[in-house]
Amino acid sequence: MLGTALVQLHHGFALMSGRRLRVRDVERLVTDIAATRAEFGSSADLAAARGASLSAQDRRPIDDRRLRRLARMAYDGTAYYRRRFDEAGLTPQRLSLDTLADLPITPKESLRDMPEAFVNRHAQPCYRAETTGTTGPPTAVWFSRYEADLATALTAVSFLIDYGLGTEDVIQLCLSSRATFGIHCLTRAAALIGAASSSLGLVDPEQTLSRLAGTARLAGKRPQPTLLVTYSSYLGLLVDAGERLGHTAGDFGLRQIMCGGEIVTDGLRRRAERLFGARLVETYGMTEVSPANGQHCTRGHLHFDPEQGATEVLSLDGARPAMPGEVGVLTFTPAFPYRETTLLLRLFSGDVVRRLPPGKLDCELAGLPATSRLLGKRSFVRELAGHLVTPRDVLELVEGDPAALLPGRWAVEESTEGLILYVLGRADQAGRAGLADRIQQRGVEQGLPLRRVVVSDRPDQLPPTTPVRADLREPTFRANRPDPVRPAHCELVVPA
Repeated sequence: MLGTALVQLHHGFALMSGRRLRVRDVERLVTDIAATRAEFGSSADLAAARGASLSAQDRRPIDDRRLRRLARMAYDGTAYYRRRFDEAGLTPQRLSLDTLADLPITPKESLRDMPEAFVNRHAQPCYRAETTGTTGPPTAVWFSRYEADLATALTAVSFLIDYGLGTEDVIQLCLSSRATFGIHCLTRAAALIGAASSSLGLVDPEQTLSRLAGTARLAGKRPQPTLLVTYSSYLGLLVDAGERLGHTAGDFGLRQIMCGGEIVTDGLRRRAERLFGARLVETYGMTEVSPANGQHCTRGHLHFDPEQGATEVLSLDGARPAMPGEVGVLTFTPAFPYRETTLLLRLFSGDVVRRLPPGKLDCELAGLPATSRLLGKRSFVRELAGHLVTPRDVLELVEGDPAALLPGRWAVEESTEGLILYVLGRADQAGRAGLADRIQQRGVEQGLPLRRVVVSDRPDQLPPTTPVRADLREPTFRANRPDPVRPAHCELVVPA
């Protein structure tokens, strides 16, 4: 216990003084948390403690000091921010949370076009991670070994506290092979807590279902995967295939599903939890701001820890703070000592949320700032017939209906009489007609001006739909090559 207290004291001192965190201290916490769980059998109290935090007023001097340090690092160490500060007539010493808005936002396109302009020349980059590029060209972010090791250790802490994993667990990763940094951190974190992990990729859903339902007898491990980590659109493919093949919860050993990277609808959650018999945990994170991430509470809020950096919600054009109740774009400033290589101030992420109205939150993470759940990408938000329509608005209408194909595919056209919504449904014509009627009724009840809903069972019969990460499907060697012709008889010839 004394060792744990000293580790936490050193952690707090590092944040106060602006020094690096010691990775071995975080790894020591992993060991201590595992020992606590082994003795007391639960980490629920530790998970609840994450909601506790200093008040915004008490945190302000600390956060301002850390922000100024980050600004000095960015000004002295990067070509991009030296120019941006000079153009804005700002000095790093003047920057604070109150004056942060004086610094222009950083468009995500700038990072995408010239990633090395954001790299701190005083750092030691060793790992170039790229995003999957689902909705645009991939974005590159550089990490040092320290950052990669710290992200791994923090992921291990989350595995223990948020997911209650232990040495008997088996983690199945179904992520794009291009998501190298995430896979790196997840597999190493599994090893740090003594769990097993396997990275399968985004292969044919039937192959993944076979792996999840199969058994493997390994000493000290459960015979089936207990945690599935994937994207919501690929989970939709698994649910759709599982329902079609007649799978039930008894076929699987899953306890939890870690799902993020895209919108997780209530309909997908219900269908996934029913099929797999596992709790679905919605996550939020971006390679660009890793290891900072968002946490979802049971009330449906998305919370951000100010210790990991400053989070703003700006108007859709990035010109001002979003008003309470307004839809806006998440904008991030990841803080040192969590980030030291690719430095970012006011990164305009393109991820859209709704700013919550003022008032005290009544959830288990009430001590952390919060927004609504993710509403989608800014590039797919539409002002149609006088209504602001977000991807979540449409997907929530579609994915809860068992006649809808998963993941939800949709497109919207505007006519003089209202919106025409195109979605994918099952092949039966009567079923498609019923699905169209149900979606239209739900849409009208929610205030969407739907004139007509068109359901098809073929994607090529729809207007272009929004891309999803399940589109990054990876063919396997076996699926792309015919089985070799095997001779009926073969002799082994040994040279003389």
